[in-house]
Amino acid sequence: MNSNNYSNTRSGQYGSASAEIQDTFAIFSKALEKNNINTTISYFTLDSEANFSNLGHFKGVNQIEAGLIREGTQIDISRFKITNSYVAVSKGKAQQSAYLTGIFANDMGEGELDTFLFGGHFANTYVHTTEGWKISHLRFELDWQYGNSNFVTNWKLNNRSVGWHPKIVIPTILSELDAPWRVFPNPDERGTNEEQVIETYLRYSWALDQADFSLLTTVFTEDAKADMSPFGPMSGRKEIVSLLKILRSGQPYMQHAATNFRVNVTGDTAIMDVYRVVPFTPNRDNLDAQIFGARYESRLRREGGIWKFEWLHYIPGWIVNDKSI
Repeated sequence: MNSNNYSNTRSGQYGSASAEIQDTFAIFSKALEKNNINTTISYFTLDSEANFSNLGHFKGVNQIEAGLIREGTQIDISRFKITNSYVAVSKGKAQQSAYLTGIFANDMGEGELDTFLFGGHFANTYVHTTEGWKISHLRFELDWQYGNSNFVTNWKLNNRSVGWHPKIVIPTILSELDAPWRVFPNPDERGTNEEQVIETYLRYSWALDQADFSLLTTVFTEDAKADMSPFGPMSGRKEIVSLLKILRSGQPYMQHAATNFRVNVTGDTAIMDVYRVVPFTPNRDNLDAQIFGARYESRLRREGGIWKFEWLHYIPGWIVNDKSI
């Protein structure tokens, strides 16, 4: 009875299904950060599944609760940053993509931290129930890690190898089948113009990072221009995507996590600034500081109802605690 009352109140407080789903995932990720999954079991369907490349496959809420517990050295500090989250909703189902950047740390004194840093990506499935939106399938791929792995003794760590080898493990997520743009290419909700413009970057970063190049071709206008390191100026969708494909090949992972989107829409054109989150080894003073490793300047055009980049400029360089952002 308490669950039903809570769910009815909760479902009524959101303006859209995607907003409720984003909030559900934020609550789950905070519980994961605190190593306290049992507080969010009511957000799962009874037959839900979880596939984590670093932890394994679990089916049913009891297995998920037990399986996602982190084992290792006791930690003083944990920080999870969720970025690049996009939700596609269609007829009572939804698919989400999101990035996670995490830090586990202990204070060593004099401001120094003993740290373990990691990052990965999610592709999650939700269903709408009489109690609101619930998670039916979590998928997480650990992309990279470095630092003191004693914090995560039960994790299977990424070996960063490229290409096939006899002991290779099949990835948990396949963009061509699991990305929200693939599962629901014509979602029920499009969001505001500003949200649609931001979605273009989310589609760009996911497609590039997951090497889904046919999806990447949907991000640029045919006459697009770009200026991105290490290539410099590029002209036309074919050249841009071709060079980005070369950049991505041979690399075990990429993660273009970003936040602090600044969007200005005028009719069928828009400009957007994007700030890229780049991992760094923190100390006590800058652990929670707003630090970015690069930014994008972009101009977009709406074609056939879809926003696309007609100009994209990548500007590397650290940005620290800029109050104008």
